[in-house]
Amino acid sequence: MGVGKYARLMGVAGAFALLATLAGAQDNMVTNADFENGVLDPWSSYGPVTLEMAARADAHSGTEAMMATVPGPGANFWDAGIQWKPDIFFAKNTDYTWAMFFKSDPPVRVNIKPELGVDPWTAFGENQVQLTEEYQEFWTEWDVGGNDIVPASLTLHVQFDQATIWMDDVRWYEGDYEPFEGAEPQAVDPTEKAATTWGQVKSR
Repeated sequence: MGVGKYARLMGVAGAFALLATLAGAQDNMVTNADFENGVLDPWSSYGPVTLEMAARADAHSGTEAMMATVPGPGANFWDAGIQWKPDIFFAKNTDYTWAMFFKSDPPVRVNIKPELGVDPWTAFGENQVQLTEEYQEFWTEWDVGGNDIVPASLTLHVQFDQATIWMDDVRWYEGDYEPFEGAEPQAVDPTEKAATTWGQVKSR
């Protein structure tokens, strides 16, 4: 085979590989997922938890992260929470993954709960995880079945105990869990696997 023909074949193969990579890339639906713009919006909280930007040294990647301060345990762990819900819904018959990096001081639990954004706050892929003083990636997967869930909320319940919690590099996307680029997965798989859907409509 001539050198020119070989080079052309390699070029075509490379182009197909690039297209395959792009086709498989995740479309992260979380805006302000890494907090690198230096603000918290559109993240919000409720109950006795304070959100602020973390010190540079506490970022998982880049220079920014969210820091949440929980003053003590609540009567219920869901009495304080962090939410991402800027007019979203979970689409029917769609597989979703929600993943994020956490660390805390001292070690504490967090309840990861994609949910219906109004009473009765139906859970999808709910998963309680144990944080440590080192960043780990945690995730959950779900599918809401045959009906859209409107409104929806990505909710983190945090009032298990007094702690400072850091969060960074959040992802919400269609499809199964894939490790964060450049990092090894370090968290346990969710106890109950399910799949979801994203969208954008009115939330509470």
